Amino acid sequence: MDDEKIILVCEDSLEGIFSAIYDGWKWKLRGRQVEISVKEPEYPDFFTTVMKTVSDSEKAGKVLRTVSSKLGHHVYEAVCYAAASCHPDRGTLVFQVLWMALSGKKNDRRVLENMADPAVNTVAKLRIRVWHELHRYYGFVRFREIGGRVLFSEISPENDILEMLGPHFSDRFPNEDWMIYDSSRCKVLLHPRGQNAYIQKDAVMNPNMKNGLEEKEEYEELWKRFCSSVTIQERKNPHLQQQFLPLKFRSKMTEFS
Repeated sequence: MDDEKIILVCEDSLEGIFSAIYDGWKWKLRGRQVEISVKEPEYPDFFTTVMKTVSDSEKAGKVLRTVSSKLGHHVYEAVCYAAASCHPDRGTLVFQVLWMALSGKKNDRRVLENMADPAVNTVAKLRIRVWHELHRYYGFVRFREIGGRVLFSEISPENDILEMLGPHFSDRFPNEDWMIYDSSRCKVLLHPRGQNAYIQKDAVMNPNMKNGLEEKEEYEELWKRFCSSVTIQERKNPHLQQQFLPLKFRSKMTEFS
């Protein structure tokens, strides 16, 4: 049936979503409606086929290389940020934008200018939202030392930005062993000194490590005293401070613990 809908259920990751986009392209070429979801639907509609798609780095890489070469960096960045968002329909939205830009052998580098289209409009908004959270974490990540040699940080971002933090902190701490743990998604970004950072999934923090991190260290106390000493009480503006540093970030920051 040409009006049959195909729902591709994929892993909740950039690799999973772009692998599903690769698999969904052939179904769209056959005239099917295509949706991409990171969760299996509880009650699929009639004339709907639900299929699981396996993450494949080669497939995802082909999609991303095609987007980069044919649509340019601006579109490439937008769809990556949108795919990393927490929007429940992010996979479908990215698929629709790429189909609009690439189907029929056209390479519409100006696809994001079509803001009247709902998918384009939403992807553009998601790009801005994820970009803002990513750049906030560049400044809000706080490391603590484990065992005298490994730097550790725990974050709980709204969007799946952990992998995107890699280049920034690899550049800042190239000769350090460090890790950033996303407690919301149970995965960790690992960086052995002098090497590239990489993601490890299904990571659960050892309770003994958690207990060790709760001990107050000399440098942490020094940092807190410094933050307190530079504060000008007469100029305190909690409302403005909250605009630049929302409350949701503070539970993982040393100076607010």
